[in-house]
Formats: sequence, structure tokens, C-alpha cells
Amino acid sequence: MTPPQSDALGSSSSTQDDDPHMDPNWINDPDARSYCPNGNPFVSFAGRQWWINYHWSRETGPWADSTFNSVFDPYLLEPTTDSNLVLQIQPPNDKYPNSWRTSEAVLMDNLGYGQYLVTAKCDAPGGFSGLDPHVVFGIFTYQFTDTGDESPNIHREIDATEVLRRDTPGDAQFMLQPWDNRPPGLYFILPQNTPVITVVLSWNINASGQKYAYFGLWTGDYDWDGITKYKPFETLQAKGTDFEDLIPSHRWERFHLNLWLMHGVPPAGPQAVSITRFLFKPYSP
Repeated sequence: MTPPQSDALGSSSSTQDDDPHMDPNWINDPDARSYCPNGNPFVSFAGRQWWINYHWSRETGPWADSTFNSVFDPYLLEPTTDSNLVLQIQPPNDKYPNSWRTSEAVLMDNLGYGQYLVTAKCDAPGGFSGLDPHVVFGIFTYQFTDTGDESPNIHREIDATEVLRRDTPGDAQFMLQPWDNRPPGLYFILPQNTPVITVVLSWNINASGQKYAYFGLWTGDYDWDGITKYKPFETLQAKGTDFEDLIPSHRWERFHLNLWLMHGVPPAGPQAVSITRFLFKPYSP
């Protein structure tokens, strides 16, 4: 089945996505739109459309589950340009008086195998190491529904990078899910005073059907040309028997960017991470 190509209205130009959470009728539900700036559930960034109301449901509105214990507020993604997408965490306001507000952007294009590159900037004192200890910045693939055929990675989740300001075993990670199945990733510590990182995820399947995932993080602002000239700060190669059953096959996953609170614990103050670059190269067997 050919994955659908979604336009700015969330419509599908071919066979409907089999993940009901990505149904255009869900995305464009009038109640869902009422939580979005100007009734628009999308922002434009890097020449693509990103859904800003991913956690909405008819039962809960824009709330996430108890894991987050906070609200994903689409209004925090309103001030954006095509070259700069700002993820924010902000305190409660009149609309959400009891909850801190967080943000997530989900790529509407179903890109699949290939190379993903994201450059992100944090202006906090100390850069990314200055994020509040309760804040998580995520760059990852994810399918909302349980795949039923990906054991044990049932949501096709590849964490290209998560920055988690905890003490041990590190403040960042590359990870294949589920994280508690075995050592499926790499924990590491970002250098102090790192304001910009560039992350690359290469996710492929070769002619013999073997799946492969390569993770790389550079401390600096780099495009495709730049990452070939400079040594990465940290890398992980996942392939073969140690990892292959954790590397998902491509189907209905989407690419996500988010900034959220671990268990909903409030930070000391507002937080922000700016996404300044998103690039993709499709994989050709």
C-alpha cells in the first residue's frame, strides 16, 4: 500500500492511513480546530506542514494522559516562520489555570526510510545543559496506534535524540523503544554551554531486508555538507541481532518534535527550544 500524501488540510490523496488518529476527519474536527490559533491545526516549517494539536481527543480536548500531567497547547506554536519553529513550555494561563502548557509538532508527511536531519537551538544560560531538570526535548518517530506486528517496538518509536536533564546516566540519549527491554540505546552527557545541536537519524532497510538505524549528534549548526566535514560528538549504530527486532519497519509512523515535562512536574520558569532546520533524504535501496 502506498502511504498517503497529506496536504495542508489533512486530506489524503490516496488510500486512507490505517492509523485512525491521523484521519483527516479527526484532525479537522471543528472542536479540535477550536483549540488552535485561527482555527488552523497546522504550521508551516521547512517547506512542510506540521500538525500542532496531536494530543487532542473528543474525550479530553488537547490534554495528554497521566504520563504528561500537563496540556499540549497549540497556541505555543503560533509564533513561527518557515525557517524557525519554536517549541515552548509556559505557565498556566486563564484558559488552563491549573496546568503548565507544553508543545509538540508532528510532520504530516509520512516519509519513512531515509536520513533525517534536525538542527535545534536553546538560548537558556548554559544552552541545552541549562534546560530545567524536569524538561524533555524530543526528536523521534512514533505511530499513535499499537502496530500489532512490531514486537516489542509496538509504536515504531525511534528516539533520534532526547535531552533529559537528569543526573544519571546522562542528560541525553539515542533510544530504540521499549527502553527497558534491553540496553537498546546510548546515554551520554552533552557538553556544558552547548547552545546548538544537529541530530541525524539514518533509518534504512537493505536489499536483504535487514533493518538499520544510525544515530549521530553534532554540537553545532550543520547541514548535510557540514556533518561530512566535522566529527560528531556522539554516535550509535544499531543493526543485526542486538537491535534488529527493536528497529521498526516503515508504515504509518510520523516524525515528531516536542518539549514536555517529565510527569508534569513544573519547571522553575518558561522554557524554549527553537528548531532551525529540518532536512530529509529518502532512502533508495
